[in-house]
Amino acid sequence: MDAPRKPDELDEDERQRLHRAHQRLRNASQAFEALTVIEKVKGRWAATPAPPEALAAAGSELGHAYGELWVILEELLSLTAPAS
Repeated sequence: MDAPRKPDELDEDERQRLHRAHQRLRNASQAFEALTVIEKVKGRWAATPAPPEALAAAGSELGHAYGELWVILEELLSLTAPAS
């Protein structure tokens, strides 16, 4: 494994790559939340739960985005994902 680098040692392309991975994870998390957190609003109709296929697809994207972020963090900053 390479010696750990500091974030300020990344070049512009590496920073952009890390930024895109973070953005993908944020988007995936928000999409999953939109399907799973259905707040009841007084005086409105009851929300319909998302179909299992939509939940599975959103969960899969969330998992892939999380994994991609840790691959990039390990490659660029020599960080490792926490044990699950």
